[in-house]
Amino acid sequence: MTIDKTLGRSVKILLGLLLCWHISGFSQNENARTLFADNKTTILQIRVIDVTSGSKTAIGSGFVVNSQGLIATNYHVVQLAASKPEQYRIEYLTADDQAGDLQLVDVDVINDLALVSAQDLKAQPLSLAVSEPPIGVAVFALGNPLDLGLTVVPGTYNGINQTSYHPRVHFTGSLNSGMSGGPTLSEAGQVIGINVSTAGNQVSFLVPVTALHQLIAEYQGRSAALEDMTQRIGQQLFDDQEEKFNRMLALDWPTMPLGQAQVIDELKPFVKCWGGSNSSSEKAQFLSADRTCRSEDNIYLRGKFNSGIIVYQFFWLEADKLNALQFYAYYQRLFDDFVPGNNAEERDVGDFNCDDQFVIGGDALKSNAADKAERKTKAVFCVRAYKDYPQLYDVLFLQATADDSRAAFLSHFTLAGVSQKNAKAFTRKFMGVATWR
Repeated sequence: MTIDKTLGRSVKILLGLLLCWHISGFSQNENARTLFADNKTTILQIRVIDVTSGSKTAIGSGFVVNSQGLIATNYHVVQLAASKPEQYRIEYLTADDQAGDLQLVDVDVINDLALVSAQDLKAQPLSLAVSEPPIGVAVFALGNPLDLGLTVVPGTYNGINQTSYHPRVHFTGSLNSGMSGGPTLSEAGQVIGINVSTAGNQVSFLVPVTALHQLIAEYQGRSAALEDMTQRIGQQLFDDQEEKFNRMLALDWPTMPLGQAQVIDELKPFVKCWGGSNSSSEKAQFLSADRTCRSEDNIYLRGKFNSGIIVYQFFWLEADKLNALQFYAYYQRLFDDFVPGNNAEERDVGDFNCDDQFVIGGDALKSNAADKAERKTKAVFCVRAYKDYPQLYDVLFLQATADDSRAAFLSHFTLAGVSQKNAKAFTRKFMGVATWR
């Protein structure tokens, strides 16, 4: 075959690929336009209004799910009205600027979902998918980004994120502020997920439609309206942490070396881990190696207050150039820097109550003492209670070796929104696994 023929065939293949791409892009654009036109009266802007000023303080999106005016959105969109109904109210705005009041009727804080109801809204409900679409198909997120009006964002369905504890759909597309609570539709116009968050760079996440099916079923199955939304949220938080810690504590926790210590490795799908050291630094006065593991699908409650957080950290220190006094000074500063994993405010939590003690050979909770090395450690165990959810606590734990002037092992964890029972069980297992070998 001549070079000219080969080149000619390559050109034909390239032109064919470009034509397919053009047709595919054209088809996707047509689908986007069709979905926009068919659903512009069904997808709403959700507004939280400050009663005193009459101004909107938060906006998001929502969509009609039945003929009785039931509307789905994200919990974080309507959170202000949920926590302070005397100060905030909720309203909807249609694509043709029709507005009306909404009533909050149910929430699922674990999946960041809320149901609101409109008595005077006449709109065709969206159909909810009953099964997941194939991975790789085109899907379309709709919502009201940045108060700019209804927008369609095409993307790709990438299935359930396997690294997250709470199921989330990985959506390749750019969700923007204001699209939260809006639907993501299949090409057939069925809801396959609810817009919830973005990680930037065409990486976004959806709440699976199965969670919405469950919330609607629970709402419709009740004989009376909810009287105490706070109690509802508290029970959801308690049940979620019970299931999570039962699963986590039943695992054989994997370990890895860090200096001369044995530390807890990644507990999938609960946390992800990263680490580092200063071993390549010529100016370092001591060797420092660390490993941090952190949950990524935390539960939003209000403001900067999140629950469901799990963080654990380990530090190995060796001082070959510092004297003992310098070493312990640095060690103490590191020890004092640890803080709770969430940013709860005074209205959210009480003060920490701490138990501070030196331990030889066992842990501060008197478990497995006979099996531990006779090494002296300082252990600090702190708890603070949630004010609105009395069964739940934040926990801050520190343990550091205190019998070697040239090397040290420090471990730390934070749990946010956990029962006393699960906090103690986690602490015992943590101290039994993370040790100086």
